[in-house]
Amino acid sequence: MIEEDYKKGWRQHFPTYHFDDRDIALEEYKVSAKNLESEERVFLNASNVTLVSSAALGSLLVGSSSQLISVFSGIIPPYIISLILFSIIIGFSFISLKYFSDRQRAIVFSGRKVIILRRMLGLSYGNVQLLLPNWRIEGADQPLALRLFPGWLTYAAYPFWIVSIISSSVVLFLSAYFIKQNPGVIPAEINSIFILIMGFLWFLLAMVIYRLSLLDTHETSRLLFYKFLSRIIGLPLTENTEYIAYRAKLAVYETDRLKISTINIKKFLVFIEDKDFYSHSGVSYKSLARSLLGLINIKPRSGGSTIVQQLARTLFITDLSKTKRRKFIELALAPWITRVFSKDLILDIYISSVRFERRCFGVVAAMNHFWGNAEKSPTNAQAFFLIERVSNIRSKLLVNKIIQTVRSAKENGLLSDEDIESLVDLYSDAVERGKITADQAELLKLAEGVSA
Repeated sequence: MIEEDYKKGWRQHFPTYHFDDRDIALEEYKVSAKNLESEERVFLNASNVTLVSSAALGSLLVGSSSQLISVFSGIIPPYIISLILFSIIIGFSFISLKYFSDRQRAIVFSGRKVIILRRMLGLSYGNVQLLLPNWRIEGADQPLALRLFPGWLTYAAYPFWIVSIISSSVVLFLSAYFIKQNPGVIPAEINSIFILIMGFLWFLLAMVIYRLSLLDTHETSRLLFYKFLSRIIGLPLTENTEYIAYRAKLAVYETDRLKISTINIKKFLVFIEDKDFYSHSGVSYKSLARSLLGLINIKPRSGGSTIVQQLARTLFITDLSKTKRRKFIELALAPWITRVFSKDLILDIYISSVRFERRCFGVVAAMNHFWGNAEKSPTNAQAFFLIERVSNIRSKLLVNKIIQTVRSAKENGLLSDEDIESLVDLYSDAVERGKITADQAELLKLAEGVSA
């Protein structure tokens, strides 16, 4: 996973650390804090008004059903009256839920702005998290700690419970009244079941409407389903995926800020890890089939994970020991990642975030680990070396694999003889400096194998 803010890592979260005139930022902070207070007050008042108006509307619809049907008797069929009443309560509920979701968005965005300005002014609550929880604005040090949807049992969901409980009760009554006024439409033996199902379906629909109205930048309904599914199978994803996506993009910005050219690295990343990267939607069914055939010894064993699946594993899965379940979640998340990120951005995030060695995440950290400095324009040999070391946490020299991959790269015109000589020197130097574990016999075999 990517390092947290308080550890050594990227420091440009909030780019404007210094001001010639701090009073400008302070005034902006005051305005934002007042705006947040105003939004919270509006939310609270609207909740109280909605509670009263929902109860009043529900009572009115329930109490006036008989009178309406008698007034329109012979003009409008009774079931039409019931449908109109259904439409009124459902329309009112839908508008109310959308309104409160918009108010919640305004509160969260105002809160995030307050946190950003607070950090820009130099104020941090990082050491007092037990007193000021970091998931509340009072103690948050990073804006995405405030989520658009913090949970069903938090203040953000109170309007939902008010509206949905009252409206579901009205739907139950109107369903019963519909059956009473239209005997024979619903078989008598399932009347009770029909009434309960109608109430439950509306409650479920209201829940879906409200939750989907509070999706964050990278959230989708698919991701919500996969999070739910991952909890069921005992492999929960990282809780704050929005923050992880933010940190991943931040890693890309840091690589760009250091003016590290990733052209050669991307070229070898696609060649070594996922040749069909630009032609699939995150899952390569050809590679997956080849991997399955390898498990039953029909073909040589090979990894079936695409670049996107590897990125899903790096960013969003915390328990890597449950291999089968992990693979399933990787396959599920891959299409979502390709939907919220472009292919080029996926490569950038991969290069800037993935694990190259133990406790070594991102290409900048990998360069510093192996060479003591970040190369601005990595050569073909350096790019090949870095990508070959991806996820090699045991620091082993995989001689046979390297020889095979080098030969393939040479056949495809990606490596020249000079590149291969430089590559052997890189491995020799890494072994000599203790960065890679190997003996002289393995180095000799490597040198002979790649030059053959």
